Amino acid sequence: MPKEMYIFLGAIVGALAAYITARVTGKKQLEIARLNAKKELKLQEDRLFDERLKSEVSLERRKLEILHVILSKIALENSQTMSFIQSDSNMELREFRERYLENCSRLHEAKAIVDIYYSEMSESISSIYGQSNIFWGYQEGVLRTEIEKDREGYESNLGNVLKAGDEIAGDVKQLQYKISYRSAELIRALHMTSQASIGSV
Repeated sequence: MPKEMYIFLGAIVGALAAYITARVTGKKQLEIARLNAKKELKLQEDRLFDERLKSEVSLERRKLEILHVILSKIALENSQTMSFIQSDSNMELREFRERYLENCSRLHEAKAIVDIYYSEMSESISSIYGQSNIFWGYQEGVLRTEIEKDREGYESNLGNVLKAGDEIAGDVKQLQYKISYRSAELIRALHMTSQASIGSV
């Protein structure tokens, strides 16, 4: 076989080897690129999920805080302490009724929050609303009754006021316990998300 043929065959074998190597390397690089893209996509999805979770938790914690403050105000406005303050200051009925409407407005806001976010609390808020109407109805009776002229009527009204106030205080305490528990759950969820983010880096 002539020398040129050996050179020609050597060139073909070399080219074929280079071609095969390029194909194998190309496939490997393509596979590596595909895996890297998949990994990057997963990281982006995890980041978006974390950001959305943090945003939702932040919103929910604000709602819990608002609800907690509203409940504290309601507990105070419907308490024995407030009844005695109103009675002792000879509060006028017009001012009394304005405060009643403010109390109703707070309850409506609390009802809206629980109906949207915490339906399991709706029944308790409805109970508070009912007891609040009883409280304010009998409290008006306390304010309108002169103790010297009708001690029995005054004491009956006051007894009903105190009973309604105790019911409200009990319901508020239970709801605030639920709020604290839910808040702790949210903090745990954020903590787990933060740990998962650190682990994925």
